[in-house]
Amino acid sequence: MTQDKQPDSHNGDTVDEERQSREERCMKGGVREDSVASRLLYSIRMFHKQEWDQHMISGYTPGEIRVLMGLRHHIEPDGPGMKVSEISSMMNVTSPTITQFINGLESKGLVERVMDAQDRRAVRVQLTEAGNRIVQQTYLKVKNNFNELVDFLGEEDSVKLTELLTKIYQFQEHKRNSNETTSDNE
Repeated sequence: MTQDKQPDSHNGDTVDEERQSREERCMKGGVREDSVASRLLYSIRMFHKQEWDQHMISGYTPGEIRVLMGLRHHIEPDGPGMKVSEISSMMNVTSPTITQFINGLESKGLVERVMDAQDRRAVRVQLTEAGNRIVQQTYLKVKNNFNELVDFLGEEDSVKLTELLTKIYQFQEHKRNSNETTSDNE
């Protein structure tokens, strides 16, 4: 005699059903939420959870990689480097946070502090050769990841995604500028 198996919420048999339900629709307070805006929000949250930059280069945190890449991007070749306050401003992070990153990167031999030639009281941060190699590895890894994404999506969908992401950026910039104008007029 065969018994029909009833899902028992106490033994985990419904886990697959619950996971599938979460993947297929957004939930708001246990109520199905199918609006386009809700589905878009859900998709963006999924991207956030992916943490795309977590595994760029083994042994380095995403913050360290961002500091290295920012230095590479903002320092002229053979330039004087950047002050901690400039790095802080560029990354929109507090100076003490940047100082912690710089300390860690310096101990790994990726950056060095040098005295400013124009102002002996100021200290500038520069990439070392090892730091430049890590940035190059990162650029190569990012490029390869996005080439794989283009291969997966196909060229047409990749172009469309690029256009849509650009529109999202423009929308956010417009909102930010509108909010700044509104608060300036108050």
